[in-house]
Amino acid sequence: MQWTAKLDGHDIVATGEQLDAFKQAYVGGDLASRMSDLLTFDMYVLDAAFGVSPHEVLSAIKNVEDGEPHNGVKPATQFRRPPLQGLWHKHYFSAHFLAKNMQLALGNNGLENLISEVFDPSRPIITEDMIKELAHRITHEPVEKRDADGKLTGEWVVYVKHDNKNYYLALNTHDAGDQFVYDRIMEHCPKNFPDLQNWIAAGT
Repeated sequence: MQWTAKLDGHDIVATGEQLDAFKQAYVGGDLASRMSDLLTFDMYVLDAAFGVSPHEVLSAIKNVEDGEPHNGVKPATQFRRPPLQGLWHKHYFSAHFLAKNMQLALGNNGLENLISEVFDPSRPIITEDMIKELAHRITHEPVEKRDADGKLTGEWVVYVKHDNKNYYLALNTHDAGDQFVYDRIMEHCPKNFPDLQNWIAAGT
């Protein structure tokens, strides 16, 4: 079987054999048997096209497998509305998502407020120390706060629970659309997990 991802201006193609080799390079044993070919291809595409390491995705999966000890990233949650009802999602985090987390932490007026605090109008001269302080507070404080609050966000690892185990199905973005995510999973993942539809129904 050949897998193809159509990106702007080019395609990324992988054979089943390439995906098997890719998976074996990063994960083995029982966990590998609980990861769909679709999720493996998603990791392959992220690595090849965007430089998101499979280790970043697998770190989120390992966190779920270990019972989710605190690592700064949002805990896994179950989808509550059809068509994804019965499935779960866990955020994985990459440096590619730093800007989004900074924006979320600062909020609508956060940057303006920081500038007002650091560049005090009663001190008319802007010093190098003030510039360094502003840079630190914009780049470090928001991410550190979201880390401490367990709110770091990225994109999704979608999975299903069955028989006290987790079966990892696909990676998707927040804005992909629930129906698109569901249709994609149901097109590809029953090849690996023939009873998937029953597992999803049991989780609702």
